[in-house]
Amino acid sequence: MNRRTILIPACLLLFVTATVTTSNATTTFGGSNILAVDEGQKTITFKTKEGQTWTLPVADSKLLTQAQAGKGDQVTIELDLNDQIIDVVVSSEKSTAPRTDSEDR
Repeated sequence: MNRRTILIPACLLLFVTATVTTSNATTTFGGSNILAVDEGQKTITFKTKEGQTWTLPVADSKLLTQAQAGKGDQVTIELDLNDQIIDVVVSSEKSTAPRTDSEDR
């Protein structure tokens, strides 16, 4: 009986203190092109640089207006674990590479 009174609380303690770890991993599609933005359906259709076409919902409808991205724009799209778009970043048209001495001449 003494063993049981020790074992049961110990098991309960382990059960209560056990935590579930989750991953914040996301999927990113760089170099994608926006094909369509559907504000009614709250989706963005894009083509990846590998040629795959995706139509996925946005996690937050504010993203459709805040992203400042439209049809034809080259973007990087980030998805959450539920395949919802959580970020759209428009690619810069200008190169951010530093100038070299040969470019100055």
